[in-house]
Amino acid sequence: MNLARIYLVTNVTKPRALKTLADLKVWCQGHDIDAVPVSEPILRDDENAIVVALGGDGTVLRAAELFSKTAIPVLGINLGSLGFLTQATINNLLQVMDKLLADRFLVEERMRLSFRAADSEGTVLNDLVITGVKESPFCEIELSWGDGVVSAFPGDGVILSTATGSTAYSLSAGGPVIVPPAACILATPLAAHKLGLRPVIFPPDEIIRVVAMTPVRLFTDGDYISELAPGVEIVVRRAEIPTYLIRLADSPTFFRVLDEKLNWADAEQREYRG
Repeated sequence: MNLARIYLVTNVTKPRALKTLADLKVWCQGHDIDAVPVSEPILRDDENAIVVALGGDGTVLRAAELFSKTAIPVLGINLGSLGFLTQATINNLLQVMDKLLADRFLVEERMRLSFRAADSEGTVLNDLVITGVKESPFCEIELSWGDGVVSAFPGDGVILSTATGSTAYSLSAGGPVIVPPAACILATPLAAHKLGLRPVIFPPDEIIRVVAMTPVRLFTDGDYISELAPGVEIVVRRAEIPTYLIRLADSPTFFRVLDEKLNWADAEQREYRG
């Protein structure tokens, strides 16, 4: 890889983050690569660059947002506990960087969702969460697809997520696991007050419209965006530009990661009895 620049997005609150950042800068100097710390959105593509996110999954999401207008791929370095979106740790960081220079990696395309609601708009890699505004998050939401209403969602709200986000908040709410880089829009109800209401998976290029009958709050990739008045429409669709994540050629499979991070029992752990 003809790597000229590494853009650095760092969660400085993580233990050893500054030490890891310093080590990476030294590595960059030794390989004549510019190390560029970033805290504001980047709007121009750079074919000779990658983004390194030093932190955890939240830092990867932040990096993906900062570079959401570009095709620059993101490599996540786990400084936390879960690290579902990350590909390396502090202990093997420099070896991983050497693998990048040797082209021992893949770039995986991950669909993003765009949203528009009143004066707010943007894109997300994981999910949008629409929930109530009071101590009790109960709200009344109507979700539409195409020319018709899918269902009313009385309860604590709804999560609209990508395949990447299917293993985040949606999973804890009872949503299905969707294997990336599958492209779709997943609607997962939160504590629904309808026994028959279940998660729904929509084709990726459809437009989903959500109208709340009660005041709601909107969160995108875990960040609070705004409170919305009853009747305000939230329009969700596939974003024009995806996020590109770097995967090492010898990285664990998706289901091995599920096993390691989420205690997903694999075949070796099962006991078969005749």
